[in-house]
Amino acid sequence: MRETIRVRVFSSFFTMLVLSLFTQSSQAVPSFARRYQQSCTTCHTVFPALNEYGRLFLAKGYRLPGAAGTIVGEEPIGLGTEVKSPGAKRPLEIPFVDIPATSVASFQVTSDYVNRPDDAVTDEFTGISSVGLIFGGAMGTRFSFFGNIAIIEDGAFEGIDRLFFQYNRDLAFNVRVGQFEPRAIPFSNHRRLIRITPYLNGVFPIVPAHNFFGFSPNQKGIEAFGRIPGPGSLGEFEYAAGLVNGEPGGAFEALEGTGGMVGELVENLEEAYEDSGGENDFNNSKDFYGRLNYNLWLRGAFSVGSFYYKGKSGFLADTADPDSFVKNGNNFNRWGVDLRWDQDRGYVTLLSSVQFFNDSLDRATFNDLSARVTTGEIHLHVRPWLVPAFRYERVDLYDFPSTFSNSFDRYSVDVLTQLAPNIMIMAGTTRSSNSAPELPLFDSFSRVAVHFAF
Repeated sequence: MRETIRVRVFSSFFTMLVLSLFTQSSQAVPSFARRYQQSCTTCHTVFPALNEYGRLFLAKGYRLPGAAGTIVGEEPIGLGTEVKSPGAKRPLEIPFVDIPATSVASFQVTSDYVNRPDDAVTDEFTGISSVGLIFGGAMGTRFSFFGNIAIIEDGAFEGIDRLFFQYNRDLAFNVRVGQFEPRAIPFSNHRRLIRITPYLNGVFPIVPAHNFFGFSPNQKGIEAFGRIPGPGSLGEFEYAAGLVNGEPGGAFEALEGTGGMVGELVENLEEAYEDSGGENDFNNSKDFYGRLNYNLWLRGAFSVGSFYYKGKSGFLADTADPDSFVKNGNNFNRWGVDLRWDQDRGYVTLLSSVQFFNDSLDRATFNDLSARVTTGEIHLHVRPWLVPAFRYERVDLYDFPSTFSNSFDRYSVDVLTQLAPNIMIMAGTTRSSNSAPELPLFDSFSRVAVHFAF
């Protein structure tokens, strides 16, 4: 049974804040502010959360919406010259003609102070546990790119988190190729305001089915997306469709090396993946998904959406034997509905979603497993520099083995205080109910940190 999380008073609170340096892979990219000579608050309410202008900036391939002729920023560097072909009346139009003049990169460094009441060492400074590089930009009028490289993670080189190339025709049609977070996910784990925990709807594993698929942190493939006007120009539809490998997600990474039955299962699955072609893709089946949102103004920016994801995964017929791996033995889907409302005066943001998990295995035991994750979140912009946020998540399990609880809850709170647009103090805590699985993904803990973006 889990202990109730303890409330502690730290006598050296100010020292702890000064020593805690924290950034995440999804934070604001100051190179965009340098490129367009705009404040971070042009696109962010509180980074990394985007306002409506920021979401349009993202949809346009990191270009300011409606800014032609009004906001110039730095002049880009041309990569070619205009040339005329014989008989041409005007210069040839080459869409790939320039790149940003200054650096497209920003650095990130991670260190924080954590209290985990269930661990042997309950209070710990993590030191400088990660160093990362985030970058992005537009190239000409049709192309753009974005990437995040985890240079150091837990003292070792980690590698690529996200890296994709994007073709931007207009708001109605865009294509990205590479490694990215699918738009099927209800709410982005990279741009979440409550930083202490990822959204369970993006990383929750179906352990008895040996399925650790997750929307986050990323998938590899191709995705088309865009926005088109609604009927009578009332609101707009936002769509996305993608084809990806469908590899294991954040839960698989979080449970590696944890020991116990689940840790042993993860190790054997990892060996089976490698023997079957690699963790990136261990079968020839590709996963596909679609999303449709309807956005309109309802005393604020309101969006209601739905999505469907279909894939194939594998399982171990013998959990202790990687050679018993069945590559295509699990036909699974994820689907759900979600909504978001940003109040017109910017005081309140509401997020809510219901997501369903269904796994069907080609074996007699545990043939069909299903789960539901319900999420509710509120951000209160008490002051432009003070934003408390609260998230509630409930997991309901169906047809799971009796060793699993039928349901459990998780509560997360973060209070964000901005000292400047790129300097922020974060203090948060998360608590899972006693019926939650005894796994690191559902630990109760608290954290205090300071974020710098540069």
